[in-house]
Amino acid sequence: MNQVFVHDQLIRFSHCDPAAIVYFPRFFDLAHGTMEDWFSQAVGFPLPELIGKRRVGTPTVSIRCDFIKPLRMGDTLRFELRVSKLGNASADLEYRGLKDGSEHLRIYQTVVFMDLDAARAVPIPDDVRSAIEPFLKTAADTSA
Repeated sequence: MNQVFVHDQLIRFSHCDPAAIVYFPRFFDLAHGTMEDWFSQAVGFPLPELIGKRRVGTPTVSIRCDFIKPLRMGDTLRFELRVSKLGNASADLEYRGLKDGSEHLRIYQTVVFMDLDAARAVPIPDDVRSAIEPFLKTAADTSA
């Protein structure tokens, strides 16, 4: 338990605003890329398989971000993704955004597992749940 998925992303010109810092909505796009790679590389269920073959989506129902320090073009953003809560049909994801070990942002996101054909929430499939569980934060992990 308590695995962390680490995902490094280069901050590019296209991520930045005229003030030469990352334009805040771009962090949500970068976090989504991290989530996609987590599902594919760590959980073992790429979103194209879940969405296309199994017809299970993971729409975001809640998201917020705490901005601590700016990031600039050329920086490497290291996202650390953990699951802070695993419900029947939902997962609360927590992303720590770091640069050189210093925290720059934190994103809190809730996704719901959804039957795309019926357009309703469904329990997390057992095989997907068991692959997600190792990323669930434990009570002992209060520092991150």
